[in-house]
Amino acid sequence: MLDVIHPPLGDLGLVLSLVTPYAGGVAPVVMASWLGRKVHRARRARAALADRVAVELVPTSTFDPSEAEVARWARQLGRVHQASGGVPARGSAVRLRYTAETGKMRCYLEGARTAQAVLTMPGFAEVEVRTQEDRTGIQPVRFPAPEGPA
Repeated sequence: MLDVIHPPLGDLGLVLSLVTPYAGGVAPVVMASWLGRKVHRARRARAALADRVAVELVPTSTFDPSEAEVARWARQLGRVHQASGGVPARGSAVRLRYTAETGKMRCYLEGARTAQAVLTMPGFAEVEVRTQEDRTGIQPVRFPAPEGPA
């Protein structure tokens, strides 16, 4: 009863006995390529996090956006990842950062330098976008590289 070969599967035992010696040789190559890819992605993300750009968003006193404007700006921010040019998601994330300096609240938009064109596009009609060249006081947050192996 055990010697019956199932027609759709064929002789699975024969196939496994032929493939098993090669699997032992292919497994280290697959693991090494997987590890290399992970290390490469981590380095690209770390490089993108070290090279970020910040723009300041300055609204007018009459700024009151509609729902359509907010939705359009959200879609625009969603395009930053595609504009980052292959940077992993961890390195291409956009950050809205609010600070209070001398009683004035400021809003900064930070992202990967490769997506600077999308970050500097005005999202609202009544918001001025100031780039770092316009204002030297804008400092993006820097992420130090972790010590030890990647």
